[in-house]
Amino acid sequence: MKNTLIVNYTPRIGSNTKILVDHFTALNKDKTKITVLDLAKTAPDLLLEENLNLYVKRNFGGVDLSEDEQKRMYHNDKIVQQILDADFIVLASPLYNFSIPATVKAWFDTVISAGKTFTQTATGPKGLCGNKQAVLLMTSGGDFNSEPLKNVNFGSPLVATCFGFMGIPSESITAFGLQQYQDKATEILEKAKQEVEVLSNKWY
Repeated sequence: MKNTLIVNYTPRIGSNTKILVDHFTALNKDKTKITVLDLAKTAPDLLLEENLNLYVKRNFGGVDLSEDEQKRMYHNDKIVQQILDADFIVLASPLYNFSIPATVKAWFDTVISAGKTFTQTATGPKGLCGNKQAVLLMTSGGDFNSEPLKNVNFGSPLVATCFGFMGIPSESITAFGLQQYQDKATEILEKAKQEVEVLSNKWY
């Protein structure tokens, strides 16, 4: 059975993004082994002074860490291992202020890991995770599929870039305009849920 990692950031009560990820889970819970990382409850450690320098020393400098230093890195290393163990990755996140929430960016800052998910070559960085597939499930109140907001949607392009940097092909399923078009919100969500069903049949 294939492994699926669900990474979700859906802390808002009544989250529309949670509706989509819950739909994915209900469809596929018997088809794949699912691991869930709830970023609202288990966030990565930020790359602050201590662990950033430990990461650089180990991953770029090739220096073995002491036992205490390894313990300091354990939490984020476990998060990296989750993506290495996965065949499929589902990232569920709203669009906040034109981009992804800070906690989701912190997850990417953790899993884009030198020597693990990418490596440096003479021609530039190369992703090491080409045997995986990913999908972004994203919702927003405004319609970022249409101008003028389409031009300032930095969220889904950033996600695609980050996955691509690790060698992971990805696609996105969005439900945008849920507040802007309140009379059509149910229809927008249902369309996205149908796309989730199509993706599920393709993956499993």
